[in-house]
Amino acid sequence: MRMIAKLLILVIVAAIAFSGIYWLMNNNPSRQEVIHAGDLVISDGTYLIDNSKFILTGNLIVNGTGKLLVENSEMVFRQSYNQQYTFRTQDNAVVEMHNVKLNAEGKWFNLNYYDNSIVTLDKVEGVGCCSPWHSSMGNVRFTINDSVIGLTINNNVSVVAEGSSLFLELVLTNVSGEFMLPKGYAESFRLDVPNAGNSLMVLDVKKSTFTDWGATLDMYSDVTFVDSSMTIGMNAGSDWTNPNSVVKISNLRTKTYENYSLAYDTNNLTLVNTFVRDWYPQAWNNATVEISDSDLADVQFSGATATVIVRNSNAAIAIARDHVTYMFYNSTIKQDAIANENSRIYLYNTKVNGAMLENDDGEIFIDGKRLG
Repeated sequence: MRMIAKLLILVIVAAIAFSGIYWLMNNNPSRQEVIHAGDLVISDGTYLIDNSKFILTGNLIVNGTGKLLVENSEMVFRQSYNQQYTFRTQDNAVVEMHNVKLNAEGKWFNLNYYDNSIVTLDKVEGVGCCSPWHSSMGNVRFTINDSVIGLTINNNVSVVAEGSSLFLELVLTNVSGEFMLPKGYAESFRLDVPNAGNSLMVLDVKKSTFTDWGATLDMYSDVTFVDSSMTIGMNAGSDWTNPNSVVKISNLRTKTYENYSLAYDTNNLTLVNTFVRDWYPQAWNNATVEISDSDLADVQFSGATATVIVRNSNAAIAIARDHVTYMFYNSTIKQDAIANENSRIYLYNTKVNGAMLENDDGEIFIDGKRLG
């Protein structure tokens, strides 16, 4: 009995010690809490965040020749509502993150990289797969190691990744071809896509897991996906020389498509034995898109006086900006409905499970009556 008692004591002590180590690893009490209220703009030199819990309530802009270096830290992007602020790099900015936790506190938030930015993400992860989301366009260069990342890539962005978990979304402009996107672990995968005329999108991935894929057909693309699993977006009005496009679509569902073709403005999509988790049709340049009986992801990236009409459908979230008009009939918005920048959202017999907010002269109407 004494030996058993001693063993029990040793087990209890070990369990307490392990719990203490686990608590220290996940709470890092030695980290200094730093709160930055308002926008943070880095235009030259290096801004270092080291061994900190850095809480930002504002936009973070790295431009010019500025460099953001984050090491052994947690970055918290604090917002009052979804997509209130943004993280943006441009010009010849440099971003390096090593052993960093990104935390948007359950709200939608994007880290956007543009122009000739150089980005290193080493042991970086957010909450779950993909919060916050990373997005890029231009001539951005990524090096990703031992990280968990959700990333949109556009134009001639290049990504070199190893030992990571990736959800990648491809934005395709003037692209033709057939693609079979890998699922799960891949020892090696390379994809070179001639994109947007003279651009070349490059993925060079080793010893990594592909958790999901997405693709947005921007304009003049004719693409077939075979034996893949993904989300799909399509743009109407992306050709600025041809405004006022009109598109009507229906029955975009969460399911496996055995052999399916869809024309959407200047784009043509074919799916062969491909599972689509959800869809995100988008509109620009005074285009009108009408969608019915569909399973939609985020309805938020339309612009330039476009109109999106949704009937008898489900959407994850609705965020309008840039003089866009959204009209929802007999539908459900699972999270927020937010009208920004002179946009308007009209809700007819539509349930919004999250908040309804008007910002910067945006307006929301519920069954014909102005919110508030």
